[in-house]
Amino acid sequence: MLNVLVCNITGQETRAALIENGVLSELFIERQSEKGIIGNIYLGKVVRVLPGMQAAFVDIGTDKAAFLYATDVLDEHLPIFLAEEEELDQQESTARSADQPAAPPPQRKARPGFSGRIEELIEEGQEILVQVSKDPIGTKGARITCHISLPGRHLVFMPTVDHVGLSRRINNEKERRRLHDLVEEMRPVGSGFIVRTAAEFESSDHLRRDMRILIRLWQEILQKRAQAKAPFLLHADFDLILRATRDLVTTNIAKIVLDDPGYFLTIPAFINKYMPGFPCHIEWYTGQVPIFEAYGIEIEIERALQRKVWLKSGAYLVIDQTEALTAIDINTGRYVGRTDQEETITKINLEAVGEIAYQLRLRNIGGLIVIDFIDMAHAENREEVFRALAKSLEADKNRTHILKISEFGLVEMTRKRVQDNLLLQMCETCPYCSGRGQVKSTGSVAYEILRRLNWECKNTYENALVVQTQPAVAEYLQKYEGTTLAGFAHLYGREILFETSDSTHREAYTITPKRSL
Repeated sequence: MLNVLVCNITGQETRAALIENGVLSELFIERQSEKGIIGNIYLGKVVRVLPGMQAAFVDIGTDKAAFLYATDVLDEHLPIFLAEEEELDQQESTARSADQPAAPPPQRKARPGFSGRIEELIEEGQEILVQVSKDPIGTKGARITCHISLPGRHLVFMPTVDHVGLSRRINNEKERRRLHDLVEEMRPVGSGFIVRTAAEFESSDHLRRDMRILIRLWQEILQKRAQAKAPFLLHADFDLILRATRDLVTTNIAKIVLDDPGYFLTIPAFINKYMPGFPCHIEWYTGQVPIFEAYGIEIEIERALQRKVWLKSGAYLVIDQTEALTAIDINTGRYVGRTDQEETITKINLEAVGEIAYQLRLRNIGGLIVIDFIDMAHAENREEVFRALAKSLEADKNRTHILKISEFGLVEMTRKRVQDNLLLQMCETCPYCSGRGQVKSTGSVAYEILRRLNWECKNTYENALVVQTQPAVAEYLQKYEGTTLAGFAHLYGREILFETSDSTHREAYTITPKRSL
């Protein structure tokens, strides 16, 4: 089946969904009021250096100070790539000449006696050029780096390094060599580039065009920096729809479908500038049914927000996301198999592997992940499941690292986290249970009230006590502890009254002394 990029714009919320082989594989949501800042480049001001943590807090103009690790600090004694227009023209002319190969790039060396500690690199009050590598998550500020990267259609420009790298998703070794040699030949001395997956089998003209656009963008950023005062936003990446067009649309994408007439006119111009000659059909959706419903995306979104995910066999996954890690548990559910137990368990685990990889990508779950597979007795079965998991994760754009299955059937893995997961984007902590997912039972609250009533009867001088609580709690007390309540009233000479309200929280109650008439 053909792959499609489906885009929906509703007011100030934008959603982009990538459908691969008829299945929703990636979902992106951006709201103007909560817009992410990944990729933004700032002139920041160092507000605090933390030698004990080898990190620093940097003011970039956001609500929370950004966090900068020592390994992400650029030693200003080492040069970054700078180029004037005539230098670019000279480099391009050199690259086009077969008789004049480009000079080999210089190798950078660390300063003698330099330890790389953060207090040697930056100081409080210093202005530094930084880029956001991770959005603020929860109570944490953004993570930033001094190593700038500017993504284009085919290349990523890295002005602070002198290196040529290639996407690991380009598998053809001959094509990898061609692209590496081509970029190595074209790049200006001292500049760095990563060849993106979209560059596979592209012409040198397209790569050269991308290179020049990115270098000119860098020059504009440096010009702004010279005139700015920290904190200051020097460069913001494209909005979600244009980023998705640049990063997701490949030759495997048959068309872009969107329900906004503005982008229907904007995207062709964007493709013409950044992806010249790229064959892509753009369709303006005008159907009566909302676009995400028409493509079956809304149903998948609801499924991705559920704690329990059913597998086709009748087994299911339970996905619990906490602040520290995500735990995924596999259960047999309704599946009982046809032969022996070990074979049944192995089949369920193998089926779960594909769904886990899919859910991690769709929900954008990052950080530490622990997967509790159903225990397998034979080592060869554990190895088969592990290989299947590693294979399923190969399609994931986010970097993953997995450890072997333990004897307890556990797999520990990490997935690169750069922004909030789908649950954090679309949901908020339940105001009723405060995020616990559970509340005390009616009986538990009733006996809390009973114990408190006993104390209040002993220590109040009023002749009546008014209990304000939920109707179900009051009914429980009167049904099961009516004799005890009557005993309190007789023993202490207190009248016990109930006031109930359906809007009262299950765990909330008050006991108020009151003089009865």
